Amino acid sequence: MKMSRIVFLTGENIGADASETQHLYRRIVSFRKCSEVAVITQEASLYAEKAGCQHVVHLTADRSSQDAAVEVVKQADMLVIIGMSPGTELSVSLLNATCSECNIAIISNGNMALPKNLHREHVVRMRDMSVGTGLLFLSMYHWLKDLIEE
Repeated sequence: MKMSRIVFLTGENIGADASETQHLYRRIVSFRKCSEVAVITQEASLYAEKAGCQHVVHLTADRSSQDAAVEVVKQADMLVIIGMSPGTELSVSLLNATCSECNIAIISNGNMALPKNLHREHVVRMRDMSVGTGLLFLSMYHWLKDLIEE
């Protein structure tokens, strides 16, 4: 099944440095070949835009940015969380905004605990690994690409 809309939710400092972060966003842009891609990021920098991401929501404490993020997530066929614990208040609110058919992939080198009220068969949890989030994303890139293109 080909996904029509993928939303990437990225935490702050997803790469070890600026060049790795830029590379990760270029990889995210490459998913546009098979799907519409949106990015919701906590990064204050413009790395996503510099890499070519066209639909970016910068998530701040501002209510309007949070509302914009919820609207983007509501339309997602797949939500990919990179560098954020799925149990944080922000992640939980966005996970709860997804439609029931939305597939969810979590790429994190930290707490992988899902919110207690999220019991979906289509949650794809990636194994927690002791490497940087950026390296973990790159190591799982082809797996994620195959998942999206099937």
